[in-house]
Amino acid sequence: MGYIAIDLDGTLLNHQNEISEENIKAIKYAQESGIEVVISTGRAYFDVQNICEKAEISTFVIGTNGSTIHSKDGMKISSITIAKDRVEAIVKWLDERNFYYEVFTDKAIYTLKNGREQFQNEINRLKSTDLDEYMKELVQVAERQFDQFGYVLVDNYHDILNKEEEFLNILACSFDKKKLEEAWNQFKEYNELMVVSSADHNIEITNKSASKGLALEKLAFLMNGSLDQAMAIGDSNNDLSMFQKVRHSVAMDNANDDIKAVCTTTTLSNDQNGVAHAIYQYMENLAIKK
Repeated sequence: MGYIAIDLDGTLLNHQNEISEENIKAIKYAQESGIEVVISTGRAYFDVQNICEKAEISTFVIGTNGSTIHSKDGMKISSITIAKDRVEAIVKWLDERNFYYEVFTDKAIYTLKNGREQFQNEINRLKSTDLDEYMKELVQVAERQFDQFGYVLVDNYHDILNKEEEFLNILACSFDKKKLEEAWNQFKEYNELMVVSSADHNIEITNKSASKGLALEKLAFLMNGSLDQAMAIGDSNNDLSMFQKVRHSVAMDNANDDIKAVCTTTTLSNDQNGVAHAIYQYMENLAIKK
């Protein structure tokens, strides 16, 4: 049994935040041919579920950067959390430095009303200036983030910590590279934390035992499968761990050069059905090998 692991943002989703008909068709074709398709993303499971329902596809889902694994019928297979006292230390640090941040639990994405307003104002301010192509894209990515399903706005971080829920992931955003770097250095010092990034304006913090790569490995193990012939498709830093676990790693054409450099091949961009293109090539190669 083969596996195809696919990132969402910048990969399976186009700039309209949708899965194209071509990509849907290719996923279904792979599934009908006996391949297990896995959506692997920094997004929360309930958000992915919402996207998949609209697209009428059903796949395994690795959510919140490997913190959760869900089966095709929505059953939770695995969940790796961050301890509440560690969450408190992280959000307190971010709060004191005026970061925009989101805390992902198994039930919702929590963020502060004030922080949300400030970040939106910053986006609006940047949009009104003369930006180069790179910054334009970054601001659009930041704004598309707000299209996620499951947001709950709260007054302060104590409201988040009072929730009796599983804490899975913390995302922090800033357009100030130096500020973001400071946060990255701060949290990578914690032995039990993993810090990755899904875009140049953010960092994402999970338990060290959680990554897209480790989750994919775990899923294959639980299903008595193997990643020997597996393919992973992605576009950013948080996809690196799954690229390392598979034989066929595919970078999107819209990925940075450093991502392309570690992959075995590059496909078309997320607005040109790059995922479908990669799936058909993979299936063709599998058929030839058989």
